[in-house]
Amino acid sequence: MHYSVFSGGKRVRPTIAIEICKACGGKYMAAIAAACAIELVHTYSLIHDDLPSMDDDDFRRGKPSCHKVFGEANAILAGDALLTLAFNIVSREYEPKIAVMMTRQLSEAIGTKGMVGGQALDIEFKNIKKDKKTAIKINRLKTSKLFEASAILGAMAAGAGSGRVKAAAYFGAYLGEAFQMVDDILDGEGALSRKDAQALTASSKKALRVFGKNAGSLIKISDLVLNRKK
Repeated sequence: MHYSVFSGGKRVRPTIAIEICKACGGKYMAAIAAACAIELVHTYSLIHDDLPSMDDDDFRRGKPSCHKVFGEANAILAGDALLTLAFNIVSREYEPKIAVMMTRQLSEAIGTKGMVGGQALDIEFKNIKKDKKTAIKINRLKTSKLFEASAILGAMAAGAGSGRVKAAAYFGAYLGEAFQMVDDILDGEGALSRKDAQALTASSKKALRVFGKNAGSLIKISDLVLNRKK
C-alpha cells in the first residue's frame, strides 16, 4: 500500500479538492482528509488497472507495478485495503452529515455509474476502434466522475452552499474529461483532439466564475491539464 501511494504522481485529484475548498472560503486543512481519501481511491484503481487480467502493465510512474514487486494476490489486497481505508478516513474525519454526503458522492463516482463502469466499457472496446461518442462516454465514466467527486468533496469540506457545489461539480467534470482526452492524445489513441480538450478546459474555467478572484489556482490547473506533455 505504501509503495503504491508514495510512488509519485501528479496528485491532481486531491489538489482539486483542496483548491476548491479554498476557493469556497474554507481552510486548507478542512479538505486534507477528503484529498487523502481521493488519492487512496485513485491509487487502488491504478494497482488493479495494472494487473495482468486488466491492462497488464509492468511499470507505473517509471517503477515496477505493485503486482510485479509484491505478487498479484498482494496487489489485489493492497488495492482493496486502500479503497476501504479511503471510506474509513472520510467517516472518521468529518461530522456525520457531511461524511454521509461525501461517502455517497465518492461511492457513486467510482462504482458502476462511474469509474468501474467506465473501466468495463474500456475493456469491452479494448481491441475495437472507438467512435467519438463511445470515447467520450468512457472518458466521462472512467476518469471524469472521480474528478467531479474530488471537486464536490472539496466544496463540501468548506461547507459550501448548493450553488458553489454545483459549480465545483461542473468544473471537475469538464476538467476530468479533458485530462483523459489529453492522456489518450499523448498515447496516440482516441478519436478526439487537442481542440476538443481545449473546449472542455474552457468550459471548466467558465464554471469557476462564481468563485471570482479565488479561482486563480484552479484556472492554472486547467491550463496545466491542457498543455501537459506527459
